[in-house]
Amino acid sequence: MASSMLVTLAWLALWVFVWAELDAVKVLLLFAYLTAHQAGYLVGAHLSADIDPRR
Repeated sequence: MASSMLVTLAWLALWVFVWAELDAVKVLLLFAYLTAHQAGYLVGAHLSADIDPRR
């Protein structure tokens, strides 16, 4: 959750200092960043899980 907040805050800082207006494409871009971030977390958690069949 904290890392998603950092991504959102970085995106908001980029929006404030670089982009002049907020439109639907930029909001969808934020959702794409957050989705990719969450997918990376889930893949990493899955790959690091102990999947020993004897347990």
